[in-house]
Amino acid sequence: MLVCVCNGVSDKQIDAALASGSSSFKEIKSDLDIGNCCGQCVPFAKDMVSDKISEIQATQTFHLAQEIHF
Repeated sequence: MLVCVCNGVSDKQIDAALASGSSSFKEIKSDLDIGNCCGQCVPFAKDMVSDKISEIQATQTFHLAQEIHF
């Protein structure tokens, strides 16, 4: 899905940036040039990145808890 139409940034590119170590919307915005034109994508992209970061943190916490428990 295209998140930033002006710069052609997709959700897959955002996922890849997070997987590569980006840890905030500010980093992803800078790296992928999200919202640097019309800005209409910023609220959606910010929410999407926040949700994905929360998912990643929850998964990491779950795996850590499993390692401690077993």
